[in-house]
Amino acid sequence: MANYYPIIYVRGYAMTQSEVESTFNMPYYGFNLGSTQFKLTAGTEPKMHIFESPVVRLMKEEGYQDSFGCFVDPRNRPIAGSVADARGDWRKTMWIFRYYDPESRMIGEARQTVDGYAADLAVFLNQVRLACGSPAEFAVILVAHSMGGLVARSYLQNPDIFGANKPSAADLKRRGLRAVDFKPVEVRKLFTYGTPHRGISLREGLGWAEDIRDLIGFKGSDAFGSKEMRRYLNLARGDDPHTYKPRAHAPPIKRVFSLVGTNFDDYVVGAAKLGVGPGSDGLVTIENAYVKQGPRAFVHRSHSGPLGIVNSEAGYENLRRFLFGNVRFRLFLRLGELIQELPGKRSPGDELDYFLIELNVTIRGLPSYLHTRSGAHLSAIRVPAVKRRGKLVPRDDDVHLFTGYLNMGARLKGDRFARGAADIRIEPHYRHDGWIRDSRYEGDWVMNDRIHFGVSTSRDALKYDYSWSSESSEQTGTAKNELLFPLPASASRYFNNGSLRALFDEWS
Repeated sequence: MANYYPIIYVRGYAMTQSEVESTFNMPYYGFNLGSTQFKLTAGTEPKMHIFESPVVRLMKEEGYQDSFGCFVDPRNRPIAGSVADARGDWRKTMWIFRYYDPESRMIGEARQTVDGYAADLAVFLNQVRLACGSPAEFAVILVAHSMGGLVARSYLQNPDIFGANKPSAADLKRRGLRAVDFKPVEVRKLFTYGTPHRGISLREGLGWAEDIRDLIGFKGSDAFGSKEMRRYLNLARGDDPHTYKPRAHAPPIKRVFSLVGTNFDDYVVGAAKLGVGPGSDGLVTIENAYVKQGPRAFVHRSHSGPLGIVNSEAGYENLRRFLFGNVRFRLFLRLGELIQELPGKRSPGDELDYFLIELNVTIRGLPSYLHTRSGAHLSAIRVPAVKRRGKLVPRDDDVHLFTGYLNMGARLKGDRFARGAADIRIEPHYRHDGWIRDSRYEGDWVMNDRIHFGVSTSRDALKYDYSWSSESSEQTGTAKNELLFPLPASASRYFNNGSLRALFDEWS
């Protein structure tokens, strides 16, 4: 039970009043929305895949219980002692932070700033704590979509929420709290879907529109500009908005996960999509959608809608493993020094400029990839080439590919290993000294292979096996917590001492 804590869902931005009303009329604020897709199969008929929703799957697979009808009053305020009175498991309760309700026409309060919502979140978390009986080890998990992730970060980073801007004693009493009950509640983990951690940037040539947005702040839209973000995130003037500066009740950066969407085409809000452009989920650009230095995954889903990032199998599988997995693995690619001329160089004037690395990562048994970085989606990893001691080498010695999580209890019966796979494709790209470029073939690659790996952990050692699809033999061995998989022959003929490095450690 060590990994289980109450889950609090914090939804994203509702710009217009009609969106606020629509949000008000959704009990789970959208966390209960699923999706239906058809997928091609080996037969003639496509196969329907139904993702029920994060709410339903957390109930079915992890035993969570939602709070409605049990632990909250008719205004969604957690009832003190209700979980303990019902003899429920407080660790496996799920709560919806309905922070837009006061702004609906039913109640009619004014729109707040992000740190105002964060102060309300602080009140809500203390109400949940009291509902759960205030156990000594109480902590929560925050799961947030879009602006909800900024509300969560403001709660975790801004000291004024418990200082200069804390609610008055009268306001706390109105919400069923004594002043002594209002204190920072520990957050064990934070998982964000499509959050603009670095703000919302418009495509080149539309900087003037950003300036107007940040100046006028129409419907709170200035919350996505860097100046306002630094204010409510308690950042210094020179800090990048995606800088994480946690307070004592916040999780460390390794427990702050960002899920990044790369499907620009299927976002349903056309005006926003045209303003932001490709290389985004339709609203948030790829480079703006993660917390600096934190773990992240890329999935080909849009910001919201039928093919949205929250209502996706890939999103849920990342969420589930991040929250409840017990082994963390980190993959790094080490290319090393070039020892042979690369394919794709067709002219003496061509000079190596950079490598483009495409990647898919999955775990055995999943119906989708956990992580996809693709040139077609403008999300591939770009590694510049530089000269060192007169020789061309990749600029980065270790290229971080992915951080994922395994559940050793989910192994197949009779197999001692938890298993995964990674597709890796590496393309060289060149600078040209002239206008004529008909000597080069698009798509030349130096590596295009899949590695299958299995691991079994124990107190003293890590047992493993692996194989590349291009090679027939399977390798086995024992290590501490670091594995080095030599690159397949297709790549090792170009790179000296190239390898895929995997680090494994316990996770909770």
